[in-house]
Amino acid sequence: MISVEKIVNKINKKYNINKVDFAIVIGSGLMEAAVDLTDTVTIPYDKLGMPKSKVKGHSGKFVFGKFGDRMGVLVSRLHFYESGDMSKVRLPFEIIAKLGCKDIVLLTSSGGVNTSFAVGDIMVINDHINLSGYNPLVGINPIVFVPMAHAYDIEVIKRLKEIAKEEKIDIKEGVHFQFAGPSYETLSEIYVARKLGADSISMSTSYDCIISKYLQMRVCGIAVIVNTFEENDSMNKLNHEEVLENASKACKRIKILLTKLLQE
Repeated sequence: MISVEKIVNKINKKYNINKVDFAIVIGSGLMEAAVDLTDTVTIPYDKLGMPKSKVKGHSGKFVFGKFGDRMGVLVSRLHFYESGDMSKVRLPFEIIAKLGCKDIVLLTSSGGVNTSFAVGDIMVINDHINLSGYNPLVGINPIVFVPMAHAYDIEVIKRLKEIAKEEKIDIKEGVHFQFAGPSYETLSEIYVARKLGADSISMSTSYDCIISKYLQMRVCGIAVIVNTFEENDSMNKLNHEEVLENASKACKRIKILLTKLLQE
Protein backbone atom coordinates (compact mmCIF):
# COMPACT_ATOMS: atom_id res chain seq x y z
CA MET A 1 0.00 0.00 0.00
CA ILE A 2 1.28 3.47 -0.92
CA SER A 3 2.12 5.58 2.13
CA VAL A 4 1.12 9.25 1.99
CA GLU A 5 3.41 9.98 4.94
CA LYS A 6 6.46 8.48 3.20
CA ILE A 7 5.79 10.43 0.01
CA VAL A 8 5.35 13.70 1.91
CA ASN A 9 8.55 13.04 3.87
CA LYS A 10 10.41 12.45 0.61
CA ILE A 11 9.05 15.69 -0.87
CA ASN A 12 10.13 17.52 2.31
CA LYS A 13 13.62 16.07 2.56
CA LYS A 14 14.72 15.38 -1.01
CA TYR A 15 13.06 18.34 -2.73
CA ASN A 16 12.95 20.80 0.21
CA ILE A 17 9.24 21.52 -0.19
CA ASN A 18 7.43 21.85 3.13
CA LYS A 19 4.42 24.04 2.42
CA VAL A 20 1.85 24.43 -0.35
CA ASP A 21 -0.67 27.27 -0.37
CA PHE A 22 -2.75 26.43 -3.44
CA ALA A 23 -3.13 23.75 -6.08
CA ILE A 24 -4.41 23.60 -9.65
CA VAL A 25 -5.59 20.21 -10.90
CA ILE A 26 -4.90 20.06 -14.63
CA GLY A 27 -7.62 18.70 -16.93
CA SER A 28 -6.99 17.04 -20.28
CA GLY A 29 -5.07 19.41 -22.54
CA LEU A 30 -5.22 22.29 -20.05
CA MET A 31 -1.61 22.56 -18.87
CA GLU A 32 -1.24 25.94 -20.59
CA ALA A 33 -4.21 27.28 -18.59
CA ALA A 34 -2.24 27.18 -15.34
CA VAL A 35 -0.64 30.26 -13.84
CA ASP A 36 3.08 30.84 -14.37
CA LEU A 37 5.16 29.54 -11.48
CA THR A 38 8.79 30.47 -10.81
CA ASP A 39 11.63 28.43 -9.28
CA THR A 40 9.76 25.30 -10.28
CA VAL A 41 10.48 21.80 -9.03
CA THR A 42 9.01 19.01 -11.17
CA ILE A 43 8.53 15.61 -9.56
CA PRO A 44 7.25 12.75 -11.77
CA TYR A 45 4.82 10.52 -9.90
CA ASP A 46 6.89 7.40 -10.50
CA LYS A 47 9.81 9.01 -8.62
CA LEU A 48 7.53 9.06 -5.57
CA GLY A 49 6.27 5.50 -5.96
CA MET A 50 2.93 6.75 -7.34
CA PRO A 51 1.10 5.38 -10.39
CA LYS A 52 1.91 6.86 -13.78
CA SER A 53 -0.94 8.45 -15.69
CA LYS A 54 -2.26 6.27 -18.51
CA VAL A 55 -4.14 9.10 -20.23
CA LYS A 56 -2.68 11.27 -22.97
CA GLY A 57 -2.71 14.93 -21.99
CA HIS A 58 -2.02 14.19 -18.31
CA SER A 59 1.59 14.64 -17.28
CA GLY A 60 1.74 12.31 -14.28
CA LYS A 61 3.74 14.73 -12.14
CA PHE A 62 3.67 17.48 -9.53
CA VAL A 63 5.04 20.87 -10.54
CA PHE A 64 5.80 22.99 -7.47
CA GLY A 65 6.71 26.66 -7.77
CA LYS A 66 6.38 30.17 -6.43
CA PHE A 67 3.54 32.50 -7.35
CA GLY A 68 4.43 35.81 -5.76
CA ASP A 69 5.10 35.03 -2.12
CA ARG A 70 3.08 31.82 -2.14
CA MET A 71 3.87 28.23 -3.08
CA GLY A 72 1.64 26.59 -5.65
CA VAL A 73 1.50 23.14 -7.21
CA LEU A 74 0.14 21.87 -10.50
CA VAL A 75 -1.40 18.44 -10.01
CA SER A 76 -1.90 15.69 -12.58
CA ARG A 77 -5.18 13.88 -12.04
CA LEU A 78 -5.36 10.10 -11.56
CA HIS A 79 -8.72 8.96 -12.93
CA PHE A 80 -10.81 6.23 -11.35
CA TYR A 81 -11.26 4.55 -14.73
CA GLU A 82 -7.49 4.05 -15.01
CA SER A 83 -7.33 1.63 -12.09
CA GLY A 84 -10.73 1.12 -10.47
CA ASP A 85 -9.00 2.06 -7.20
CA MET A 86 -10.27 5.15 -5.37
CA SER A 87 -7.26 5.20 -3.05
CA LYS A 88 -5.15 6.11 -6.10
CA VAL A 89 -7.62 8.84 -7.08
CA ARG A 90 -7.35 10.33 -3.57
CA LEU A 91 -3.57 10.08 -3.39
CA PRO A 92 -2.45 13.39 -5.00
CA PHE A 93 -5.04 15.28 -2.95
CA GLU A 94 -3.98 13.64 0.30
CA ILE A 95 -0.35 14.54 -0.42
CA ILE A 96 -1.00 18.22 -1.08
CA ALA A 97 -3.32 18.40 1.93
CA LYS A 98 -0.51 17.07 4.14
CA LEU A 99 1.64 19.85 2.69
CA GLY A 100 -0.90 22.38 3.94
CA CYS A 101 -2.91 23.14 0.79
CA LYS A 102 -6.17 24.96 1.57
CA ASP A 103 -7.23 26.35 -1.83
CA ILE A 104 -7.71 24.23 -4.94
CA VAL A 105 -8.76 24.92 -8.53
CA LEU A 106 -10.20 21.98 -10.48
CA LEU A 107 -9.85 22.31 -14.25
CA THR A 108 -11.80 19.88 -16.39
CA SER A 109 -12.32 19.30 -20.11
CA SER A 110 -16.01 18.57 -20.45
CA GLY A 111 -18.86 17.87 -22.81
CA GLY A 112 -21.48 20.58 -23.21
CA VAL A 113 -24.88 19.29 -22.10
CA ASN A 114 -26.50 22.73 -22.13
CA THR A 115 -27.66 23.22 -25.72
CA SER A 116 -26.63 26.90 -25.67
CA PHE A 117 -22.97 26.01 -25.04
CA ALA A 118 -20.36 25.95 -27.80
CA VAL A 119 -16.91 24.39 -28.08
CA GLY A 120 -14.37 26.61 -26.34
CA ASP A 121 -16.81 28.03 -23.79
CA ILE A 122 -15.63 28.37 -20.19
CA MET A 123 -18.03 27.45 -17.38
CA VAL A 124 -17.48 28.13 -13.69
CA ILE A 125 -18.97 25.19 -11.77
CA ASN A 126 -21.48 26.14 -9.07
CA ASP A 127 -22.56 22.60 -8.18
CA HIS A 128 -22.30 19.02 -9.36
CA ILE A 129 -24.38 15.87 -9.71
CA ASN A 130 -22.48 12.64 -9.11
CA LEU A 131 -24.38 9.75 -10.68
CA SER A 132 -21.26 7.73 -11.45
CA GLY A 133 -22.29 5.02 -8.99
CA TYR A 134 -19.15 5.62 -6.90
CA ASN A 135 -18.01 7.90 -4.12
CA PRO A 136 -14.28 8.41 -3.47
CA LEU A 137 -14.76 8.37 0.31
CA VAL A 138 -16.15 4.83 0.48
CA GLY A 139 -13.91 2.69 2.68
CA ILE A 140 -12.13 5.56 4.43
CA ASN A 141 -11.70 4.89 8.14
CA PRO A 142 -13.00 6.60 10.19
CA ILE A 143 -16.14 7.34 8.19
CA VAL A 144 -16.73 11.06 7.69
CA PHE A 145 -20.05 12.44 6.47
CA VAL A 146 -18.89 15.43 4.46
CA PRO A 147 -21.29 18.38 3.92
CA MET A 148 -21.51 19.18 0.20
CA ALA A 149 -23.95 22.13 0.09
CA HIS A 150 -22.12 25.00 -1.65
CA ALA A 151 -19.13 22.72 -2.20
CA TYR A 152 -17.86 25.15 -4.84
CA ASP A 153 -17.05 28.30 -2.90
CA ILE A 154 -19.67 31.01 -3.44
CA GLU A 155 -17.32 33.94 -2.87
CA VAL A 156 -14.75 32.54 -5.29
CA ILE A 157 -17.44 32.07 -7.95
CA LYS A 158 -18.60 35.65 -7.44
CA ARG A 159 -15.06 37.05 -7.73
CA LEU A 160 -14.24 34.92 -10.78
CA LYS A 161 -17.32 36.28 -12.58
CA GLU A 162 -16.30 39.84 -11.65
CA ILE A 163 -12.80 39.28 -13.00
CA ALA A 164 -14.25 37.86 -16.23
CA LYS A 165 -16.35 40.99 -16.64
CA GLU A 166 -13.35 43.24 -15.95
CA GLU A 167 -11.23 41.34 -18.49
CA LYS A 168 -14.08 41.13 -21.04
CA ILE A 169 -13.98 37.33 -21.00
CA ASP A 170 -17.27 35.54 -21.50
CA ILE A 171 -17.88 32.78 -18.97
CA LYS A 172 -20.89 30.60 -18.27
CA GLU A 173 -22.02 29.26 -14.91
CA GLY A 174 -23.65 25.93 -14.29
CA VAL A 175 -23.97 22.45 -12.87
CA HIS A 176 -21.44 19.74 -13.67
CA PHE A 177 -22.47 16.10 -14.08
CA GLN A 178 -20.35 12.98 -13.82
CA PHE A 179 -20.48 9.42 -15.01
CA ALA A 180 -17.54 7.10 -14.30
CA GLY A 181 -16.18 6.67 -17.85
CA PRO A 182 -14.14 5.81 -19.77
CA SER A 183 -16.87 5.31 -22.38
CA TYR A 184 -18.57 8.44 -23.63
CA GLU A 185 -22.23 8.94 -22.78
CA THR A 186 -25.13 7.46 -24.68
CA LEU A 187 -27.78 9.79 -26.08
CA SER A 188 -30.18 8.67 -23.36
CA GLU A 189 -27.61 9.37 -20.65
CA ILE A 190 -27.12 12.87 -22.04
CA TYR A 191 -30.87 13.49 -22.10
CA VAL A 192 -31.14 12.29 -18.48
CA ALA A 193 -28.30 14.59 -17.41
CA ARG A 194 -29.94 17.52 -19.20
CA LYS A 195 -33.34 16.77 -17.63
CA LEU A 196 -31.70 16.68 -14.19
CA GLY A 197 -30.24 20.15 -14.68
CA ALA A 198 -26.70 19.46 -15.90
CA ASP A 199 -24.84 21.95 -18.08
CA SER A 200 -21.55 20.08 -18.55
CA ILE A 201 -20.36 16.51 -18.11
CA SER A 202 -17.07 14.67 -17.51
CA MET A 203 -15.56 11.60 -15.87
CA SER A 204 -13.72 12.87 -12.79
CA THR A 205 -14.50 16.29 -11.36
CA SER A 206 -17.11 15.45 -8.73
CA TYR A 207 -14.67 12.95 -7.19
CA ASP A 208 -12.02 15.70 -7.00
CA CYS A 209 -14.45 18.05 -5.30
CA ILE A 210 -15.66 15.47 -2.77
CA ILE A 211 -12.09 14.54 -1.84
CA SER A 212 -11.08 18.19 -1.57
CA LYS A 213 -14.00 19.00 0.72
CA TYR A 214 -13.17 15.96 2.86
CA LEU A 215 -9.65 17.35 3.16
CA GLN A 216 -11.09 20.78 4.10
CA MET A 217 -9.99 22.70 1.02
CA ARG A 218 -11.78 25.64 -0.58
CA VAL A 219 -12.82 24.56 -4.09
CA CYS A 220 -13.08 26.42 -7.39
CA GLY A 221 -14.15 24.42 -10.44
CA ILE A 222 -13.79 25.49 -14.08
CA ALA A 223 -15.02 23.41 -17.02
CA VAL A 224 -13.96 23.93 -20.63
CA ILE A 225 -16.48 22.77 -23.21
CA VAL A 226 -14.53 20.56 -25.63
CA ASN A 227 -17.44 18.94 -27.47
CA THR A 228 -21.20 19.24 -27.72
CA PHE A 229 -23.78 16.52 -28.07
CA GLU A 230 -26.04 16.32 -31.09
CA GLU A 231 -28.13 13.43 -32.31
CA ASN A 232 -26.19 12.84 -35.50
CA ASP A 233 -23.20 10.94 -36.78
CA SER A 234 -20.76 13.24 -34.95
CA MET A 235 -21.66 11.43 -31.72
CA ASN A 236 -19.89 8.35 -33.01
CA LYS A 237 -16.74 10.33 -33.79
CA LEU A 238 -16.02 11.67 -30.30
CA ASN A 239 -12.38 11.01 -29.43
CA HIS A 240 -9.69 12.07 -26.99
CA GLU A 241 -7.63 13.86 -29.64
CA GLU A 242 -10.56 16.19 -30.22
CA VAL A 243 -10.76 16.82 -26.47
CA LEU A 244 -7.09 17.84 -26.29
CA GLU A 245 -7.31 20.05 -29.38
CA ASN A 246 -10.46 21.88 -28.27
CA ALA A 247 -9.26 22.30 -24.68
CA SER A 248 -6.34 24.38 -25.91
CA LYS A 249 -8.77 26.98 -27.30
CA ALA A 250 -9.64 28.17 -23.80
CA CYS A 251 -6.23 28.06 -22.12
CA LYS A 252 -5.22 31.71 -22.61
CA ARG A 253 -8.51 33.01 -21.22
CA ILE A 254 -8.45 30.71 -18.19
CA LYS A 255 -4.86 31.69 -17.46
CA ILE A 256 -5.87 35.37 -17.33
CA LEU A 257 -8.74 34.59 -14.95
CA LEU A 258 -6.68 32.38 -12.64
CA THR A 259 -3.70 34.72 -12.55
CA LYS A 260 -5.83 37.61 -11.33
CA LEU A 261 -7.86 35.40 -8.96
CA LEU A 262 -4.78 33.93 -7.30
CA GLN A 263 -3.05 37.29 -7.08
CA GLU A 264 -5.81 38.25 -4.66
